[in-house]
Amino acid sequence: MKLTTKILINTLLLFAIFSCKDTPKETKQISELTIENKDFTFKIESLNDREYPDNPDIGFMASDYDYNYFEAGKIHPEKENGKYSFYFYSNGKTGDSIAFNTIDLLEFMPTVPEHLKEDRYLSYIAVVNQEWNRNQVRFNASQFQSSNKDIVRVDIARNCLNSYLWEIIAYKKENGKELPFSHGWFDFPKPLYTQLFKARNDVDFELYKKPLENWVDCENRKIKKSYISKTLDTVTISYQDKGNTMYPLEGARKKKFKEIIYPETFKTIRDLQSDSTKFATFSPPGFYNKSNPRKTELGRIRNLKEVTLYKVMSSQAKDTLNEINFTFIDADNKRTTKLVLGGLDLSDLPTLSDDKANEGWKNSMGFSNHPFYESYEQHLSWESDKNPYYSYLTDDKDNWLDSHLVGIDGPVMYWDDKNPKMLHVWLLSFERHAFVGHYTLEI
Repeated sequence: MKLTTKILINTLLLFAIFSCKDTPKETKQISELTIENKDFTFKIESLNDREYPDNPDIGFMASDYDYNYFEAGKIHPEKENGKYSFYFYSNGKTGDSIAFNTIDLLEFMPTVPEHLKEDRYLSYIAVVNQEWNRNQVRFNASQFQSSNKDIVRVDIARNCLNSYLWEIIAYKKENGKELPFSHGWFDFPKPLYTQLFKARNDVDFELYKKPLENWVDCENRKIKKSYISKTLDTVTISYQDKGNTMYPLEGARKKKFKEIIYPETFKTIRDLQSDSTKFATFSPPGFYNKSNPRKTELGRIRNLKEVTLYKVMSSQAKDTLNEINFTFIDADNKRTTKLVLGGLDLSDLPTLSDDKANEGWKNSMGFSNHPFYESYEQHLSWESDKNPYYSYLTDDKDNWLDSHLVGIDGPVMYWDDKNPKMLHVWLLSFERHAFVGHYTLEI
């Protein structure tokens, strides 16, 4: 099947709308978690600049970037369940190969956190949001073998479109910088995925198949906070909304600036806090597409009304952690929106200057989600079945709101390099194209 035809079919599937009324009614226990002991092969697609004109890597690639480097791949099971070797093969011209030995694929699977399993709705939106957010894992040169010795890093990504759309990106080093050398898209084998999902969650993949294979429009039900954390104390803080300033155009925000469709020009973050703001959408198999603008509801966070910092007891970790609650009101004083960021150990956050904001700790909206980008060591230590992290939006009645429809992907946080008591919280837009909020908390 030609790539263009495949993209069209996947796009039509992507926009098929289902209802979260299909939330699982029961948890089906699996008595034996067996994974088929066989090799799985797959083809790898590529996109050139004509096919992918909105590629944010254009202008930031290795000088010898190869659009057709990757051709095929193979996944080979190891003796231990969930551990696999990955092999990626280049085209016939070079005959290069990249091999990863003994990768734990179970941690890549969307996971129902242990502490949410008793609540069907929280279990559902936790798994859905883990799939709906990108998880790109970085492997350094010591963690793979390649016949091309110039490749210094390889990333494997599970993108946010559906369970089977994955990516591989190889990097070379030029002038002290790691730059993309080739980018490939592949379909993760469905039979293996369903087996891994079952092994990870002790439930049948069929219970979550609809929202993981195609985008759905979820019901806005009330969040039962008791399953997530218990409030212990309120911490006195002062806070400031920095929305009347601009964000630093560095790193990914510099590369993705061209993905902002409307407003065409702007001078402050506040200019983006409008329902008129539009971004390039993300289309199958995993590329930015300005021909289909993504609408937002960013007018919801136009005016900051209140910020509260709590000490909380995590339902999972049983540790004392922090939670930050933001309350916003739109310009017409009609829509109240709450942002909850919790399960946080603020002492773990880095210390940075504002011009390094892109390097702050960041994560997606959801429950126990892996960060967007992480090393393989960080990936394994995150443990999405146990991690206490949570971030979500609600209306004034505490009903969950889909952050993707609002246009917020997640927070970026760090301590101020000049004031050790000042915490910075930035909000990333849909697909992390821009910063759409900046707030400081003096603690």
